[in-house]
Amino acid sequence: MELARTLRTLWLRRRLVAVGALVAVIAAFLSVYRVGVFPPSLHARTNVFASASSQILVDTPDSAFADLSYDLESLDTRATVFARFLASPAAVALIAREAKLPVDAIEAQGPYELNLPEVQRAPTAEKRSSQIIGEGALYRLRFENNPSLPIVSVFAQAPGRDEAIALAAAVPAALRGYIDRIQERQHTPRSQRVEIRQLGKATGAIVNEGANLQIAALVFIVVLGGWCMLLIPARTIARGWRELSADERRGANGSGERRNGHRRGKEARGARHERERAG
Repeated sequence: MELARTLRTLWLRRRLVAVGALVAVIAAFLSVYRVGVFPPSLHARTNVFASASSQILVDTPDSAFADLSYDLESLDTRATVFARFLASPAAVALIAREAKLPVDAIEAQGPYELNLPEVQRAPTAEKRSSQIIGEGALYRLRFENNPSLPIVSVFAQAPGRDEAIALAAAVPAALRGYIDRIQERQHTPRSQRVEIRQLGKATGAIVNEGANLQIAALVFIVVLGGWCMLLIPARTIARGWRELSADERRGANGSGERRNGHRRGKEARGARHERERAG
């Protein structure tokens, strides 16, 4: 019964419902697009993003992994140092140049050691403050390092799949070029050099494909539902207001009739007294 009454109320106010539907469409559109006024522009919001990953192996020119005589501990230490360096502003500038992206659009975090518990991996207040500043960045990098292995894991996030893969692939290339330039400048013997190897190609995929459509649909439903919920109490208030006004008018009319009746009664009694005195 209540549902039928609600639907009837909305049908009687269908023009206002149509206005609400138009408002909901506009709200849904603005949830996935940014509209500029000066100058006029239209830009899609970055609700959809992609992620990619790659791995960096810190090795020797002759590959320490293939020779049991090598001690990997020094390579493990260098991998940890390189992981920390990659999150620095200097390294981010090199990565941005390699990926052909603006350096201000990239935010880097890490390294996070893979074998540490979550409590110890949580960022400190100082690190968290810098993370909050970079949470609006279009491109993000995260580095993880296992101190028992000379491997640095790279995780990249970007608005599109190709951009995420390109960003993840730019990290090993930027680190390799940086280390090679230092070794060339210092004339480091080949046998003592560090070799930066990328383990396979960077891979990535869209994380939340279809998010824009889902967000727009949700905003439309919420706005239209809220609009319709406001229409029903508005009609109830208007009906109550009209009924109250009608009751006040009826009360005023009744009071007037009572006053008129009382006056006519007094006049009749007065006329009767006059007749009695005259008789």
